[in-house]
Amino acid sequence: MKRFLLALAVIFSQLSCNTAPSGANTAVLKITEPGAVFYTPNEYKLRQLQKEFGEKSYPGIAALNQQYMDSARQFLASRNVKIINTSQFRLEFVKKDGTVIPLDLNHSKYAWEIFLFNGIDDPVQVDKTNIREEYRAARMGKISNE
Repeated sequence: MKRFLLALAVIFSQLSCNTAPSGANTAVLKITEPGAVFYTPNEYKLRQLQKEFGEKSYPGIAALNQQYMDSARQFLASRNVKIINTSQFRLEFVKKDGTVIPLDLNHSKYAWEIFLFNGIDDPVQVDKTNIREEYRAARMGKISNE
């Protein structure tokens, strides 16, 4: 009986670790056109990050990430890149050839993220501190005067 209960507890804990919280939006966001997806954590994930980073470190980390996101958003907007802001953690990028690239951001390694998608290649998770180079590398368009 103890083994059965232990096995049941292990199975339950594994399943609960892989499911979204009850308040989470589990809808899939489909991206079918070239653009930049800016992922910002929802309230539930922000609370998780606050616990992970600690009460003292979290405000500075959050502010720095938001600063980089804002700077990247300005740069990409100046290049007329379509910007999609979301807190949904299930994304599907649909390439021009019909290939679907699913992406699940319901993992602790994803917090404030930017994905560039040119519609032809797989989406690229970029280093938001180096958006100009990432923009070039992702073949999003030609940057002039740089």
